[in-house]
Parts: sequence; C-alpha cells; structure tokens
Amino acid sequence: MALDHPYRQLPMPSNAPFELKPSSGKGWGAFATRRIGRGALILSEEPLFTIRKPHAEITDEDVVRAFQQLPASRKPLFFLLRDNASWQFRRVEHAFAENCFNMAGEDHGGRQRDGPRGLFLLHSRFNHSCLPNTKIPIPTSNREITYVQSFAIRDILPGEEITFSYECDFGCRTREERHQQLRFVCHCDVCQAGTTFQQLSDMRRRLVRGLQYLQIGKDLDGQKQEASGRPLITDIQLKRAAETRSIPLSSRLIYGLLVMVLTEQEGLLDDFLAERLSPSIWAAATMFETENNARLAKLAMAQETWLERLCVAFHLYGRADAADAALAGVLRKRV
Repeated sequence: MALDHPYRQLPMPSNAPFELKPSSGKGWGAFATRRIGRGALILSEEPLFTIRKPHAEITDEDVVRAFQQLPASRKPLFFLLRDNASWQFRRVEHAFAENCFNMAGEDHGGRQRDGPRGLFLLHSRFNHSCLPNTKIPIPTSNREITYVQSFAIRDILPGEEITFSYECDFGCRTREERHQQLRFVCHCDVCQAGTTFQQLSDMRRRLVRGLQYLQIGKDLDGQKQEASGRPLITDIQLKRAAETRSIPLSSRLIYGLLVMVLTEQEGLLDDFLAERLSPSIWAAATMFETENNARLAKLAMAQETWLERLCVAFHLYGRADAADAALAGVLRKRV
C-alpha cells in the first residue's frame, strides 16, 4: 500500500513545498503542496554519500565501501530506495546509478564534466519531463559541488508534479533523439508523437541545435559534424564558415537572438538559461564598427522582447562589418 511505501519514511525538510506520492505511469514522484513561484528554491539537499569517480567507473564495491562509511543512523536510508516500483534493486550499483547526480561543474566549453556522483534521496524522486517546471542548475565553476538545489522555472500550482529534465542538452534534441538516450518512454506534452505540438517542438529544437553549431562550429558533443548521417547544416560553405569561425558579426547576432526566441516559444527559456546566453548576445551587439550597423544593433537591443529585438536585427542580415576579420581571428585563437 502507498501508506506503507518506503518513500514515506524518507526524511523531508519541514518547509518542503512538496510531498511524495504515486505518479500515474511513473512510479512515485514529487507533487507541490502549495503554489511555488517562478525562481523559488524548491529543495537544497546534501548527498547521502559521494563516490569520487566518473559514472562509468563506479562498481558495486565502490558503493558498498561508501555505504559502510556511513554513520549507523544513516545506513537504513539507503535501503528505502526502490526502482520507482514495488521491487528492490538487485545490485547496489544499480540503486546508486538510478539515484545519483553528477557533482562536477562545467568545462571551458560550457558542458558539464563527467565527475563524482552523489546519492540524493529526495531529488532522485523528481521525475523527468522534456518540458519541465524545475531546474537543477549546473555550477558554472569547475569545482565539485557539495549539495544540489532545484528551482522553479515557472509558477507551479498546488497538486502539480515537480519535474526536471534528466539531460541538460534535451532542449536541442528531437523526441526521437531524446528517447534514444532515455531508458523509458516519456509522455510529456512535447513527446506526444504525431501531434502538431510535438512536430513544432522537434523543429524548434533542431533549429536551436543548428544555430548553436553555426555560432561555435561544434555539435553538442563538442565535435565537428560529419557530412554523413543526418547533417545539421547542409550548406557546405556555411558549415565551413562556422567551423573556421568565419560567420560574420551580423549573422552571429541574429543567430543568438533567434535561439532566444525559439527557446522562449518552446517554453524552455528560464532565468538560468537567459542569464547564460544573453551576455554573448549583448556583447555581439556592441562589437559593430561600421556606423550604420552599430546604429541598427543598438536599436535592436533597445527593444523590450527577444522577438522584437530579432525583428529589428534582421535588417542587419547579410551586411559585412569592419569588425568581421578581427573577430574571426580572436575566435580562432580560442579554439
């Protein structure tokens, strides 16, 4: 019975704005017990224990060793974990893998490093959605974190399930690509196959991925895209320009603004992502050296919304600028 489920025994903070209970088709989940405003801290949690190895290197012996080092009063908490169903894990390594979080920060390319894993009893109860209402930000430093925090990225109503995305790059992946990485079928709104909403979502996310490639000359994995398979950029000259950092400044500004608009339309432009992406856009707008271009860029950024900024910035499309050559040289040196 649900009342006797081990998750009922997990220690909850007295001020937690959620409760744990069964979630239809997902096992168990976390549900808001009161309204949670956008930007509000939902939970700050320290790990039960940490294993300072990359995920692929962690063995049963590592988990047993970490468990044995726990205080006697904390050891029973590990045995409360279930695979979000009625049966226990068959191996402790699996129990750890299903309930752990990466505790490493970002590398210099803005991607999360593969670092130590921490076992989190409550955060691991939050279910996945490709259109989440919560985010667990990746630390921007390269230092190991000691706790995990989750924040509401939009208003969450009482009774609504609290969800986050299990992968940080899903905002650039189509439904098919996301489901290839997940070990289950997601049934969130953007994963309802064949619907207009899902098809538009796939188009937006694919476009965002391509636009990011044009700006940095690399794909999500940090590698250049091969010509075989399903290319992001089919124009060979445009692809070469991206990879040699030769995209002109006017295009870079437009690509950045278009990413913001598409991400906002997708419902994924939370405060954390906006804070991360917007500095490079504002910086690009100040780099123009050709007078007319600089005037247009300034006018574009003076608009109130990302869509309005994009509409004005489109007047810059195809324009060369006196800063293009110098900017390309600087970007090539950073590679």
